[in-house]
Amino acid sequence: MFAPVGFIFFGLLISCSVFAAAPVSEIGGQTPPSVSVAAPQVPPIEPKVLSGDVHYQVQILQDEVRTLRGMLEELNNEVRLLKKRQMDDYMDLDRRLSTSSVGQAGSSLKGGGAVQAASGKAVESSSTGTTSQVTSSASGAEADHYNNAYAQLKAGKVAAAVAQFKTHISKYPTGKYVANSHYWLGEIYVLQNKLELARQSFATVLESYPAHRKASDSTYKLGQVYFMQGNKAKAKELLEKAAAGNDNAARLARSYLTENF
Repeated sequence: MFAPVGFIFFGLLISCSVFAAAPVSEIGGQTPPSVSVAAPQVPPIEPKVLSGDVHYQVQILQDEVRTLRGMLEELNNEVRLLKKRQMDDYMDLDRRLSTSSVGQAGSSLKGGGAVQAASGKAVESSSTGTTSQVTSSASGAEADHYNNAYAQLKAGKVAAAVAQFKTHISKYPTGKYVANSHYWLGEIYVLQNKLELARQSFATVLESYPAHRKASDSTYKLGQVYFMQGNKAKAKELLEKAAAGNDNAARLARSYLTENF
């Protein structure tokens, strides 16, 4: 009775081992192909541009263009005025140089006899001392030095003229031509648009040499400089002061007042 049951149990064990040892494979010995799932294509998100925003930005750009055009026109106008002012200053300087040259020539011709007399007096007094001779020599050297600086300016050698006028002022601080040197330095600085230096030069003539023949010219030019610097109240005060005279500076000052005030 137990024999058939043992055989049946033994047979079941053998069948289980056979089934467990069998390899798992596909028909034909090939591995199954991998299956890839493609991601869905998402269309790019395009920004939505509102027509109102575009119109607003165009208006802003147009306003900026109009502003820039206005600024450009103002700059062009300032350049034209600057060129005109510089040309007027050059013409004024040339006129003053010519007038000064004529005046100096006339003074030399009229004073020729006086110079000879002074030279004779110096020779006569040489037996008693050399003071007159030394004074005459120093005055001649001073005049030559100033005339050389002035000649540089007339020749258009502005840098050399500035250097020599400055040297003259330091070399002859109490000399006869110091006020003239300050004045011509002021004229040069105006042409170079160095307005503060020009103001200082003309102010020096007025403050230190109020009775000098260049004082009226310096008053007029100082008024111009203040006007260029934007101080119209001070400019008008000086120009009216210059216009009260009866010389050429007064005529120029009156014309300047009419044009600018």
